[in-house]
Amino acid sequence: MTGTIDITVRTLMYVILITGVWLFLGRHVVRFVRQRSKGYRFINKPADKPDNKFTAHIRLLIRITTGKSGRDSVFYFLFLSVCLFSVSFTVTAGLFGVSIFFILMSALIGFLPYIYLRFRFKSLQLEGSYEAENLLGELTSMYKISDFNMASAIDKTVETIKDSPLSKKALFILSLKIKDYRSREELESAVDFFVSMFGTEWAVLLGMGIFESVANGTNVSVSLDSILSNLKEIKSSIEKDKRANYEAFTMVKFVIPIVYILSVFTCVKYFGYTLGKFFYYQFNTGMGIKFFIAIVVLTVISFWSMYILSRPKFDF
Repeated sequence: MTGTIDITVRTLMYVILITGVWLFLGRHVVRFVRQRSKGYRFINKPADKPDNKFTAHIRLLIRITTGKSGRDSVFYFLFLSVCLFSVSFTVTAGLFGVSIFFILMSALIGFLPYIYLRFRFKSLQLEGSYEAENLLGELTSMYKISDFNMASAIDKTVETIKDSPLSKKALFILSLKIKDYRSREELESAVDFFVSMFGTEWAVLLGMGIFESVANGTNVSVSLDSILSNLKEIKSSIEKDKRANYEAFTMVKFVIPIVYILSVFTCVKYFGYTLGKFFYYQFNTGMGIKFFIAIVVLTVISFWSMYILSRPKFDF
């Protein structure tokens, strides 16, 4: 028990120390970063220099999940990741010493911003995929009402579509980019961003139709009707899969804590442990703490994975 209290007190001391340092120096660090960022804007450099694959990937995740599209968003993301790794590594090294296990745990904590962005990104795609029927139906109707003018149809759909927040947002961004595009490459980039907000086959087909209609003036009403018809045909099978996966997820959600409780019961019943002895080895020894952290991390990963897998995308 004394060891647990000692670890708790030392952890609080580290947190208070780091918080105090940040409160004292944080405003100076932020001011320095802003000044460097402002100075960087005045350096002569190519205005349209493309991002590398890594930067483009992070920027896409940030823009879709948070709506922020500033040039410094990737820098702040990396800064946060490095800070989380540094702080967690400093705390664990001070409490338990340097070991491969805690280096890996610190690296995992440093990856938390990226893990959050990926999880949020997949969740938005999952939710958006179920707006397919409403989006296709509304867009197709407006496309025909607008005399097969796709840009006008998108604008009207943004105004009239209901109960589809992601589709409304995606169409609004696409509408702005269509009004300002100057080349086929810019239009293709705008359509690709629209498709990436859903990440489905029907979105790819819809994006191809939008691009063809805007770029070449082609009538794509038959293609839109075909996509909508196929989505209606698979709706019942997807709903059945969703119910089955949800039942499996519900079972796993209750099984995981029961397994841990059974492990405690087994140690007490068959190995001669008392509850005090079990929790002493669990929380007062290095091996027990590592084992508990591994259980928590794997449990969280399992819940995240099951959440994503329990509800299949509404797609072909």
